[in-house]
Amino acid sequence: MPAETIEDERASLYEAVWRAPLTTVAAGLNITPNGLAKMCDRLGVPRPSRDHWRMSEQERLAARPPLPEVEAPAADGSRRKPRRVRMSMEDRQAQLLDIATEIVRTEGTEAISLNRLAREAGISEAQAHNCFSRRVDVLAELARREVEHFEKSRRGVVLRGQDRLTRIIMSTTNYLIVADRRGAMIQALLLEPEVREILRGEHETARQLTTEPIVQSMGELHDMAREEAVASNWLVTALCLRTGGLISNGSLPLESAMRICLPMVMGCVRSNAGLRKASRAAAAGA
Repeated sequence: MPAETIEDERASLYEAVWRAPLTTVAAGLNITPNGLAKMCDRLGVPRPSRDHWRMSEQERLAARPPLPEVEAPAADGSRRKPRRVRMSMEDRQAQLLDIATEIVRTEGTEAISLNRLAREAGISEAQAHNCFSRRVDVLAELARREVEHFEKSRRGVVLRGQDRLTRIIMSTTNYLIVADRRGAMIQALLLEPEVREILRGEHETARQLTTEPIVQSMGELHDMAREEAVASNWLVTALCLRTGGLISNGSLPLESAMRICLPMVMGCVRSNAGLRKASRAAAAGA
């Protein structure tokens, strides 16, 4: 293949993978996402990580790297492979996690191994071990990434709410929608006992950091004792998590979950507001 044809192919592939997610581009080419990833690596075409598509359009444009040049043809006219782009540790880890995500979605967590990830990425198993020491470390990092997606999505929605009730409704609705789209993945990961053990301490620390401001706010807004605020928050959280779990495992359609969960959450919020009115009325009567 003439050098200019190779360069045209690289340019077209580069434009395609930075314009849409790999899964979308791969479907249009009738190949697997992993096959497309290998093609990019073989031709020296940089490709975005999965997190790239969670950014705003302006952030995506800023993060887009230039297409690196390939080596000039040899003097004898023989073809040379494009120079491989050496990935940073962070980029290589992201690549392996993207591959692992597709495998878990299509084949389950039992199909994950460092040997398999290395083969799919076109690298040696030793290189894969440089990124993740053990198979369980890959699964735990996948779970962290999914949890972070839930939290990042929640924060983005909450910031758009104009008052507390609106923020709670938007946050709950968003959680249920994300559970419908991505919950099956995190449930599959958390079925691994070692993954649950690794994340347990991290989850508890994050839970405390998230819960404490909510408990304080509830106490101030509704004149609630700390114990009441903790219990109320726990009940609402447990309700949402249980509903999300039912959506994730396919036991409850999203629309039904919305009709069941949202009125109950709103009822809890209004009940808390009623406690404040009752408390003030009792104080005024005294």
